[in-house]
Amino acid sequence: MTLRLYNTLTRSVEPFAPLSPPRVGVYVCGPTVYDVPHLGHVRSAYSFDVLRRALESRGFQVLFVRNVTDVDDKIIERAREETGAGGEGQGARDLKTACRQISERYLEAYHNTLAQLGIGSPTHEPRATEHVVPDMTDGIAQLLINGAAYEAGGDVYFAVRKFPGYGRLSNRTVDELQVGARVEPGERKRDPLDFALWKAAKPQEPSWSSPWGLGRPGWHIECSAMSAKLLGDAFDIHGGGVDLVFPHHENEIAQAQTLGKPFARWWIHNGLLTVNGEKMSKSLGNWISVEDVLRAYPHPDYLKLFFLKTHYRSPIDYSTEKMAEAKKNWEEFSRFFQHYDQRKADSGPAGAAAAEAVTARGVFDQAMGDDLNTPQALAVLFDLVNAGHRLLESNAPEGRVGARSVCEVLVECGGVLGLFRQGVSEEPLEVQQQVQARIRERDAARQAKHFARADEIREALRRDGYLLTDTAGGTLWRRAG
Repeated sequence: MTLRLYNTLTRSVEPFAPLSPPRVGVYVCGPTVYDVPHLGHVRSAYSFDVLRRALESRGFQVLFVRNVTDVDDKIIERAREETGAGGEGQGARDLKTACRQISERYLEAYHNTLAQLGIGSPTHEPRATEHVVPDMTDGIAQLLINGAAYEAGGDVYFAVRKFPGYGRLSNRTVDELQVGARVEPGERKRDPLDFALWKAAKPQEPSWSSPWGLGRPGWHIECSAMSAKLLGDAFDIHGGGVDLVFPHHENEIAQAQTLGKPFARWWIHNGLLTVNGEKMSKSLGNWISVEDVLRAYPHPDYLKLFFLKTHYRSPIDYSTEKMAEAKKNWEEFSRFFQHYDQRKADSGPAGAAAAEAVTARGVFDQAMGDDLNTPQALAVLFDLVNAGHRLLESNAPEGRVGARSVCEVLVECGGVLGLFRQGVSEEPLEVQQQVQARIRERDAARQAKHFARADEIREALRRDGYLLTDTAGGTLWRRAG
C-alpha cells in the first residue's frame, strides 16, 4: 500500500520511495538537554515514533537517528545558574564539569519521560560532544577550502550568499531573509545572514582544539556532520519541529550541499504546541512539563490520544478540556478490552463482524498512508470499539467471535500508533474470582428485590476500583481508569 508523505522542501504530498528499499534512513533533531522535557518535545518525539511505526508496518527497515545537543549556550547558562560554576574565587566550580553534569541529568530526564510514555528509542543517539573532532572540524575545514566559509578572530562563519539555493526550504529569498537579520554584539561576521560554524573559546567554557584555536562548534554543523556519519551523504528523511525549518534546517542544507552531499530527500516537520491559545513560555506562566501532565493524567495513552486527534503538521493547543476528552476516549477502549476478557470466544466461524474488522484495518492503513492522517485513523478505531461494545453486550456466540476480531484489529492498529501497549491484559485470577463472587451476590439480591443491598455491593465495588455495566447478557465489570 502506498505511503504518501508531505515534503517541506517541495511543499507537496508525494509517494514515498526510499533510496535503498527496504532500508529507510531517518534523522530527527533531538533535545538540547538543559531542562526537563516539555509537551512540545514530546509531541515531536511521538510524531516521529508514529512515522517509524508506520514505515515498519509497511515492511520497511528503519535506521532511526535522533541526536542530542549536549554543548550549547543554554546548557552553559543553566550550569552557571544551578551550580555557580565559572565564578571567581577558590571555591568556584569547574564550568566544563558542571555542563557535563547538567546535560547528563536532563538527558536522563528526557529518556525517562519517553520510556514512561512508551516512545521507542532510536537506533543511534549521537551526542554532539562525541563528534566535534574530527567529524565537525573536518567539515568546517573543507568549507573553508571551498571558499564557502571564512575565519574571523577565532570564529568561523558560513557565507550564506555563496550558496545559491539558500532559502529554498523555508520558501524565502535571501533578500526576504535579510530583513530583520542583524549582527549580535561580539559577532565578527561579514553579513547578518552568515552563521557560525565554530565559536572561539571563552574562559572556562567547554572547548576543543581546532586549526582555528580552542572553541566549540556552532549548532547547525552538528546535525550535518552526525547525519552524514551515521546515514551517509544522502538519506531518506530529516525531521523535526516546524520551528527548525529556519534557520537550523536551512543552514544544514547549505553546509551539506556545499560539501557536495545530496543530504536529505524528504523534510518532515511537526506543528507547534500552544497552551490555551498562547505560545508556551515560562514568562507567561503556562510552561507545562510532561511530568506535570502525567501527574494529572497518568496513563500515557491519554496524552497520545490528545496528540493523535490533530494532524502532526498542524498546530495543536493543549487544554485540560481536551485532555479530559482524551481520557474519556481511552476509557472506552479500556472498557472494551476488560469486558472482552470476561466474554471472549476462543474459537468459532468468522462472521460478518470479522469481515467488517478486516475492512476497518484496510481503511486505517489508507488513512495512515495519507501523510499519517491520524485523526482519520483514530476515527476508525472509535467506530471499531463501539462495534465491539455492541457485539459483547449482545452475549450471542457470534458476537463474541466478532468481538475477538475487533480486539485483534484494535491491538494491531494500536501498535502502529503506539497505543494499547498492554493489549488485552487480564486481571489476576484471584481478583477475577473475587469480583465475580460479588457480582453473583448482587445478582441474587436483585432477584430477591433487595435493591438497596444490590446498590451497596455496586458502590463497594466502585470504591475498590471496579465499575459494573448491566447488559442483556449479564453484568460486565472493569477496573476504573
